[in-house]
Parts: sequence; structure tokens; C-alpha cells
Amino acid sequence: MVTLVRAPASLDGAAASLGARQGISAYEARTRLAGDFPRVVAVLGERAPAEAQAAGLRADGLSAAVLDGAAVASDRQRDVAASLAFGAGAVVATMRDGRTREVAYGSVGLLIHGVRTGVATSTEESTVKSFSAGRAILTGGLSMRSSKTVTTTKSTEQRETFVYVIERGVEPALAVYERGMNYAFLGAALAPSSMANFTTVLTRLRERCAAARYDQRLTRPGGFGLLPLCPPGKDPAAWKSDIAAALVALEP
Repeated sequence: MVTLVRAPASLDGAAASLGARQGISAYEARTRLAGDFPRVVAVLGERAPAEAQAAGLRADGLSAAVLDGAAVASDRQRDVAASLAFGAGAVVATMRDGRTREVAYGSVGLLIHGVRTGVATSTEESTVKSFSAGRAILTGGLSMRSSKTVTTTKSTEQRETFVYVIERGVEPALAVYERGMNYAFLGAALAPSSMANFTTVLTRLRERCAAARYDQRLTRPGGFGLLPLCPPGKDPAAWKSDIAAALVALEP
């Protein structure tokens, strides 16, 4: 993915550069630049032409970079927290698999606050009975109703708030998800709702990691430009969120 990390100083100049480098019209170039930054402006199958295009855009004064889709982190790579303990100089996270990790507040360079939106589909089967004149005639009135199975598919939107805690020069990121936490560690500050508890955790992280850059662009609806197709077997909502987080992390 060829990306523009920061918004250009001149949209007209950026559109002219992008159009020339990609061989597209100025109108199409403008559509690829419309929206939040960072954003993906080209998806290519090989790294070499992507690097060449990014180099050309940088030569034109744009903040271009290349993001390899195969290297985009997912929850398989992240440390996903189940509980936290806030200490004087560090937060200790207990992961869902029982491991622990200590993150010094001063080592955190970036907090990415976002919302992952997906669609959950469920299928329900129910039996519906109705009057059947034919059955009544055939059975001499002993049975007057027929049954059939009705399948109903329901789709509901699911929203998951998260914060990724990224240490300088350290991988993987520590992931804190709103509904994946045991908030008992909050003690007297424990609230009835997961959203209120998550907000408390986020506030504490921001206060203690005061030197870290805080980015909340992923809480707003909207796209980050052209995106490659979601690989088979991956959740599309998580895939888009993972790419968006990787884009934000590119920004110095």
C-alpha cells in the first residue's frame, strides 16, 4: 500500500503529483486524497513498484510511505490484556493467556484510541403451525394443522472500543478492549457499564503516559483511502481497523 502519512500543504499540487505518478486523471487523484490522513492512495501487488511510486511522491514534496499488508499486526500478534494493575511507574498487564507484561509509562510513544465496528449475523429456526384444510380432510378432522420450519437471519452491528498502547521500539502493542477486560482492578472506581470502566482506564493511561502521542482518529467513522481486499479467514471489520492502526503508527 502506498500511503500519504500527512495531509499535503496543497491539495491541487498533491493531486497533480498523484495523477502524474499513477497515470490517472486529476479528478480521480482528488477522490483518492479526499478524507482523513494518513490514507492509502494505491494498492499494488509487489513492493518494488510501490516503493518506486512512494519515492516519486516524496520527490514531489509529499509524505509518502509504503505499508506491507502482510506485515500489518492483528490480535494474533498483539498482547491482548484481560486485566491491568497501575503502579507508580508502570502498568502491569495480565494477558488472556495468563502471561504478564510490564509497560513503563515513560516508554509509551503512542496511544491509539479507536472503535472497531462489525456486523454479527445469527440464524434462528422456529416452527410455525397453520391450519391445513387438506390435512383435515385426509385425517378426518383428527389433525387440522400443519407445521413448517422457518429460518430467520438477523444482523446486528457490534462496536468495540479499544486503545493500543505502543512502546517506543518495542513490539507487540498492548491491546485493551472495552468488553474483553475484567475491571475488578478498578476497585472503588468500578462502574456498572463497560464503557464507563474503559473510559476510566483510558483516562489513567493518558494521565500516566503524558509524553505519549494520543490519536483518536479511529473513533470517527470514515475511511483511510484504498484498502486491499480482506484476506480469506479474517474478519473484515478487524482487518480494516488493523490497517487503520498501522497507518496511524506510521506517522512520526
